[in-house]
Amino acid sequence: MPFEHTRRPGGSAMTRPGVEPWAWAQLPMRRRFSPQRLIKYAVYYLVASRMPRKRSPLGFIGRSMRTWACASLFDHLGVDTNVDKGVYFGSGAGVSLGDRSGIGVESMVLGTVRIGDDVMIGPRCVIVSHEHIYDDDSRPMNSQGMAPDLPVLIGNDVWLGVGVTLLPGVRIGDGAVVAAGGVVTHDVEAGDIVGGVPAKPIGRRSGATRLPPGL
Repeated sequence: MPFEHTRRPGGSAMTRPGVEPWAWAQLPMRRRFSPQRLIKYAVYYLVASRMPRKRSPLGFIGRSMRTWACASLFDHLGVDTNVDKGVYFGSGAGVSLGDRSGIGVESMVLGTVRIGDDVMIGPRCVIVSHEHIYDDDSRPMNSQGMAPDLPVLIGNDVWLGVGVTLLPGVRIGDGAVVAAGGVVTHDVEAGDIVGGVPAKPIGRRSGATRLPPGL
């Protein structure tokens, strides 16, 4: 069933759409290859993504350039966001980044990924909404194509540590923490602290409310 993200005062609402083809394929041809988008792709990948990280001297210049480009390339970019040095997001189609949220150095975000408000994504994280098909062992996996897009939803006030991987279709509840190096294969309840491969609950933040059943 559809999942509607909670709205914080002054924040933006996020939704989780159903299973759908890659967001890039849904874009009108004019938007995929418009001169404005091509210019911003070039500026981002050739210049802005290589500039100093946010916390470096003159890092505000790189941050400003990356924000300028991502505002057009992402489906949604909130206020006071940070896309740090070396972040790779393909075309940017399908990606939403909420208010005051950041994506860490050299992270990869691909496909339909909805990120809420006040989210901290550490360096070298991988978040993807699609994967290879590998069911037919009579054929090489690289000839079997890609599985349908399974959107990834990250709630508000979430912290993903260094090197976390989120696999297609997972939901991370509000206030959750994923420890460094964790590989998340299933939904994480609001307020839970998880870690490991695959990630499992290892603690809980006090006062957090769990996701309603059935969502």
